[in-house]
Amino acid sequence: MATDIKLDQQGGNWLIIEGHVLKITASDLMIDSPGRRHGGPSPFRRALVHDFQDGLTINFNSDYPGGVTVTGNLVVTGDLKVAGTALSATIADLKSSLASLQGTIARMETLEISIASLVQLVGAVVIPPWRTKTEVDEGDDMGLSTQSAEQLGLVVQYQIDQLNPNFDHEEVISITPPAGTVVMPGTTVVVTINLEG
Repeated sequence: MATDIKLDQQGGNWLIIEGHVLKITASDLMIDSPGRRHGGPSPFRRALVHDFQDGLTINFNSDYPGGVTVTGNLVVTGDLKVAGTALSATIADLKSSLASLQGTIARMETLEISIASLVQLVGAVVIPPWRTKTEVDEGDDMGLSTQSAEQLGLVVQYQIDQLNPNFDHEEVISITPPAGTVVMPGTTVVVTINLEG
């Protein structure tokens, strides 16, 4: 195909360059439409720059204050870097952190099982996180996840906090020793509840 430069095309507003290759020996290609400028600190609009690292930089020095928009699919065949860090390295770090976290969770689950076995072996009980006086007296609806003080063999001493605006009627304010503490049956537990009347 022979090369050709056609002026005043498409109603006089287009310049068409025909050929297989267009080589520019300049370092900067500026695309600058005065009517589309919206300020910005740079007097230039460098769209493509053959930079000092022998790379191709788009929007050199952030000349276009509106940034760069890619519409449609974007294919990257090499490593993708975000703020100077390779995205593949970040993903690898995340995978490593996730594996470490999963190991920690597994160890915690094993520890919970060991503690539960030890508690059962010595005949101890764990103070539950009761939320209401009803749970202290009767346990939860099924008596499965939260047992009552009586079921656990604990002695409850109630303390009353009257008209506390932060808690509903008969809601537990505090438990001493706190929920999660391992104690022997017969231990006295002080439960502070709110009463509205």
